[in-house]
Order: sequence, then structure tokens, then C-alpha cells
Amino acid sequence: MALDVVKVIEVIKVAPAPSTSPTATISGDYLPLTFFDALWLRFPPIQFLFFYEIKDLSLSVFSNDILPKLKHALSLTLQYYPPLAGNLTWHPLTGKPAIRFATDDDGIHLTVAESAADFHSLSTDDIKEAKDMHSLLSSDFHVSQNQAKVISLQVTLFPGSGFSIGYTAHHAVLDGKSASMFIKSWAKLCHVGSLPSEMTPVLERSFINDPLDICTIFTKTWKELATEGTGLTLMEMKPEPGLLRGTFRLSRQQMGLLKSKIDGHVSSFTAVCSYIWTCLVKAEGGDITNENVYLVINMDCRARLEPPIPANYIGNCVASRIAKTKVVSLEGGDGLVTAAAAIKEAVGGLPEGVVKGAEKWFSVESAKMFAEEKIYTIGGSPLFGSYGADFGWGRPTKVEMVSIDKSGAFSLCDDRDDNGGMEIGIVLSKPKIETFSSIFYEGLK
Repeated sequence: MALDVVKVIEVIKVAPAPSTSPTATISGDYLPLTFFDALWLRFPPIQFLFFYEIKDLSLSVFSNDILPKLKHALSLTLQYYPPLAGNLTWHPLTGKPAIRFATDDDGIHLTVAESAADFHSLSTDDIKEAKDMHSLLSSDFHVSQNQAKVISLQVTLFPGSGFSIGYTAHHAVLDGKSASMFIKSWAKLCHVGSLPSEMTPVLERSFINDPLDICTIFTKTWKELATEGTGLTLMEMKPEPGLLRGTFRLSRQQMGLLKSKIDGHVSSFTAVCSYIWTCLVKAEGGDITNENVYLVINMDCRARLEPPIPANYIGNCVASRIAKTKVVSLEGGDGLVTAAAAIKEAVGGLPEGVVKGAEKWFSVESAKMFAEEKIYTIGGSPLFGSYGADFGWGRPTKVEMVSIDKSGAFSLCDDRDDNGGMEIGIVLSKPKIETFSSIFYEGLK
């Protein structure tokens, strides 16, 4: 996509609607981070794109009907999510990272743009250049040593075809589930005008106990790891040039086939992640020089804490478990079974105490050790129900997790057809994604 193919029409600052939040569970003007949040303090942001197809969509309909409804609904949504209209900064008394909000300057910047690109080529599963998605995300996501935006949004018109909504969210403020819930809340308020109780966000931080002050431990670790700057500036993770993006779909029946190939009872999640892990290792071939290979699995802890916290808690509440096995084991004929066993072993300890030893999750030593290893990670989740984000003009035609081209993760998403399948987002170089595609489809025969 040429750089001039997307034209910015305007940037609007949308403030929370002028009334008290109908579900305010927090007081004051600073919302502290928890240790779950501090773990992601300097990680690159989460970035998603939602494509909505509307045939023969004109600029006038977009400007006079769609955009005003989106702006009004966003303002209403911020009544429920007031911290998202603020900024991440340092608390003046505690010195810890916190979100400052409830100021006269509150608001989310919404970029409105128009694209001359082919809507259908961008919103299909077909392999395409990864960088083509970047101009559909707001560039107005500013982070400095002492202040960072929480979220920025962009709505892009594709005349005659539809529009896209892209968000960039600070990972120390929102985990994937929280960011997805925000988008679906915005969609619900735009489409229906109200939120059901299960979608009403809970912002109270007292649910997360931290007697060891792990938040401070993690914050200090980030400062020790910094090569330049010790504030809120994010890690530099730039995509390699020439990367391609593709979506690979698995039907409910295909997932059942994968499960049948694995000895023992496994979940669809384990079967799919085992399969993608083995396909990636085979596609990378001789480029993996390490003896071992790892898969980082992020598990939602809301229902696993003691006592459990509300499912609609907004913030980070994720624990990572790391599956490990040998490269040669995944390349062999029993690779799928080996991968599944490694994943089951990694997540097996969760029920026994999800935050046990949490103070050791992140340290300078562990960060340096894993920096030299071959690690795959997983972004998104089919449980987020991303295709349920209907703003009133129908379900998304396509949902893309854009940030995987920086993080090196593969993404998981629910099935756009709502048939119980799964969509997997992959970003690799041209020869590797072609090899991956061949291996992926061959293994399903």
C-alpha cells in the first residue's frame, strides 16, 4: 500500500459524556497499576483492526450517519471506562505507575481517515504485506518518559466498500480481554444504546492483592533492563522488512481431527496451539539453531484467583506459562503429540496457585536468559469473541491482530461465521509463510 493511499481527514478528541459514570467503582483521580499491569509496563501496545463491509458506502453517509453515531457512542462508553480517557504516568506520592484521569484534558483521540486501497484485498485471508495494515492505525499514540496514552483509535473510510476501526492500546493498562471488552462495549452502545450487566466494566483495583509489593519489583526490573531511558518509554520492537501476513482457518471438524491425533483428552486450544507450534518450527527449518524451543501461553486468571474476581474486571489479569521441548521432537512424526504434552505440563500447575511465586515472574536474569532462546508466543483468544463487535452495520468482515508483526506471536481469533472454528494469524517472511501454508494444509488431510 502506498504511503499516500490513506489520507487523514481530521483528528477528534472525544471526551467522556458530561455525567457521572453510571457504574463508578473507583474514586479519586489516579488509578494504580497492579503487578499484573506492571509486568507489561514497557511492552509494545496491542493493535487490532476490524473491517466492516458496506457496499456502495458514500462519504456523505459515512460523515453524516456512521461517524456521528460512533463518536456519540464512544463518548458514552467513556462514562463506563473513565481511566481510558486519561494518561499513564507516575503517581506524585507513591512514585508508582498509575493512570491519571478525571481532568479537564481527558479524552481519546479519534483519527478519521480515507483510504484508496482495495478494501477486499485487505480484509481477506489472503497473504498480503504486513505493513499494509499500519496506516489504518492511529499514529497519535504518544509515549514519553513520564506520560503515555492509554488508547488511540482510527476510523478509515473505504469509499464504496466499507470502513475499518483500528485501536492501539497500552498493554500495561489493558490485557487482550479488557481491550476486546471495551471495543464490544462501544459497539453495543452504538448499536443498542445500553450495556448488559455482564459487559459493565469493573475497575476496582482492590481485587488484586499485592502484599509483597510486586508492582514495585517489576517496575524496578524494567528500569534495570532499560538501555536508554528509565521511564515509560516502550521497548523498540520493529517488524522486519518484507514480512507477509496470512490468516489460516480451522473448522470445528478440523479441530476435532487434530484432537483425535493426540493421545488423551485435550482441549481445542491445546490441539490448535500444538499444531501451529509444530507447523512454525517445521517452516523455520534450519534457521532455528537452538536445541530447545519454547511456547509462551498467557492464561486469564480472573476465575483462577482466590477468591475469583469478576469476569468483567478491566486491567491485566494474565499469568504466563512456558512450554518447552526440543526442536527435533517437534519436527518428527510425533511432533503434535510432543507439543501437546509440553503444553499440558506447562499449564497443569495453574489450579494449584496461579500467583504463587509471582515475584519471580520477571527479573533481569530471566529476561536475559530468554532473550537468547527461540520463543513463540500467542496473541488474542477465540474466547474474546471479537467478531461480536457489531456497531449496528453488521458483524466484522475481518478481524486482524496487527501487533503480531512486532511481537512475533501468532494470533488466535473466533470464527467469523460463528460455527465454532478458529482463525490463526501468521506473520512470516515470504518463503517461510509459503512453507508454513503448505505444511498447515498438508497436515489436515
